[in-house]
Amino acid sequence: MTESRDPSGGPESSEARQRWLDEVQQALDRTGDAVRTAWEATRESRMSALESAKQAAQELGEVLDQGIAAAKERWAASEQAAAEPAPDNAAPTPEQAPITPPTGDVIITPVEDETADQS
Repeated sequence: MTESRDPSGGPESSEARQRWLDEVQQALDRTGDAVRTAWEATRESRMSALESAKQAAQELGEVLDQGIAAAKERWAASEQAAAEPAPDNAAPTPEQAPITPPTGDVIITPVEDETADQS
């Protein structure tokens, strides 16, 4: 859209400028209408995606709540077990179990730690 300009800035120049401004305004109006139409056309898919995201977030919250509840139960059970004295007939823990040498050709002899005697 090239217009020859009147160097004197006469009426022909101002009419051409006004036509150009009108064309620009019309193009802007059409662009705005197209954007509004596109936005409205995608409204359903945006709403659907939003609803899906909302549902997924709710499910995540429920799963997290279940995990927290399970962790609290395990924590409470382990604290309760630690607080209760072990019965006399309970199996010894690995720290309490006597060391028995393995059967076979190799005999393992425990070594005394001299650092414990020096203190």
